[in-house]
Parts: sequence; structure tokens; C-alpha cells
Amino acid sequence: MTSHRLVVVAAVLLIAATGCAADRSASSASSKGNPVTMPTVTVPNGSSPAKANAPHAPMNDASRDGWNHGNGDLWVNLPPEGRIHLADVSVEKDGSYRVKLPWWRARPGRFWIDGRRLDAPAPPLRFEAGTDAQYGAFGPVANIIFFPTDGFWEVTGHLDDKTLTFVVQLVK
Repeated sequence: MTSHRLVVVAAVLLIAATGCAADRSASSASSKGNPVTMPTVTVPNGSSPAKANAPHAPMNDASRDGWNHGNGDLWVNLPPEGRIHLADVSVEKDGSYRVKLPWWRARPGRFWIDGRRLDAPAPPLRFEAGTDAQYGAFGPVANIIFFPTDGFWEVTGHLDDKTLTFVVQLVK
């Protein structure tokens, strides 16, 4: 073989070996041979109603610091690592997990929450929210989110046409 052919053969073998190694590591991450990419949880961005100077509600400034993730319209108090440990929450009769995630509204408006599981099929989450009579037309809103399963969940809070979306992982 000429030296040119040896270089070409060596290059082909190197590419094949590299490709095989990549295929092995990807297939080890998935039973079907496709790479598995897990959703990324949302880490709190440090925004709070107090830092954003959101309108005061019938609560003092100290409690306005209790929220840690927001966008100027809505804030939520997320777990620092983006994970909710299900050993720490109640289980409903239907098997869903009852999770309290405090929200703060910057202004009056219709508030609701929806969400979906990202890593596997699941029914949508449900939520219950308190009335304006509890805390007023803006500021904190009492709510409970019912997650039907563990896993990665994308949750969106709505205040009329404004939204705040994050991803949490519910861990057994």
C-alpha cells in the first residue's frame, strides 16, 4: 500500500471508531438507541416582588421577599434546586400529589395555572386557587397544584395575557 492509501485507511478507521464510541454512549442512555435528553429544571432567577418594587398588597415588605422567581408580572417560590421531593407532600385519594407553590400577582386580573409532563405521557395537572377575598385583587394568591405523577413538569401561571413558565422535577 502506498503511504497515501495508508493515511486514508487510517482516517476511515479513526472516523469509524469515533462514531462507534459515540453510538455506544448514546445507546447506553436509551433502551432504543436514541440519546435521552432530560428536561432542564428551572433554577430560581432571584426576582421577587420586593426587588421589582411590585405594588404593596395587604402584606408587609418582609413577605414580599419570600418569592424567588418571576418576571415583573408574576412570581413564584420555587425549590432552590428545581426539584420537589414527593416524600414531603400529601397524596390525594386519586394518587395525585398535592403541592403548594406560592404565587404573587403584580396587578389585578384573572389568574390560573396549567401544565404538562415533559418526559412521559400523563394527564394534565389540576389547580385550585383562593379567591381575591383572601388576600386582595393582587399580591399573593393561595393555591394548590395537583400533579398526577412524578417526573418533569412544565408549569405556567397566567395573569390575563401575561405568563410565567418554569420546569420542576417531582422526585419520589
